[in-house]
Amino acid sequence: MASSGNKDVSPETMRRNFLSRAAASIAAAPAPAGAVVGTERSEQGDPVVSLWRDWMVAHRLCGEACRRQQKLETELIREFGSFPRAKVPLSEDCGFIWAYSGREIDRLLPNTDQDEMRRQARAALAASRSEWKKADRRVGYTRAKKAEEEIADVEEALAKELWSAVPQSVAGVAVRLHSLLETEDPRSALEEAPWPELRMILADLVRVCAGPPAMQVKE
Repeated sequence: MASSGNKDVSPETMRRNFLSRAAASIAAAPAPAGAVVGTERSEQGDPVVSLWRDWMVAHRLCGEACRRQQKLETELIREFGSFPRAKVPLSEDCGFIWAYSGREIDRLLPNTDQDEMRRQARAALAASRSEWKKADRRVGYTRAKKAEEEIADVEEALAKELWSAVPQSVAGVAVRLHSLLETEDPRSALEEAPWPELRMILADLVRVCAGPPAMQVKE
């Protein structure tokens, strides 16, 4: 006899999937008439829910962009060996230290009798940066980083709007709490208070949004 799907799922996996299941439940919840406090509008007309949907898209895209940027950064460093840098000799026969900026070079070689070493180190750093840029153009790391920064700005702006708007429904309250948990505890792994309690409150709000028969979203 085939076992039910949930029997083979560990509590840890269930907890990790809690927020995605909660989001799906809120998005699929019906819009009962009269559910909005002080108005006849439904959850579907709650501006907070609308903002949350936009924020969720931006949040997902930001996560994807971040992972892509990190992957390309790793690829670039693997190809190039390190971030741009130059050797700065410590003293005669005492080895060297890596410098990653002109300011570091100036700090490590501050004396007037070190002008030539400082010039050579700066030239080596410039050459290293030039090679890095060539590799970067091949890999596309800078483009990916810029794309991540742009979508992160969009996500941040939507989050500010989401928390500035006034919820007009239970769903509006639920999605604000969901966005908080998604940002601060995306894997539902935090066990100290108040995180388990906040997840329980979100599950309760989702159940209220769903209405009878409610879809169970257990923390």
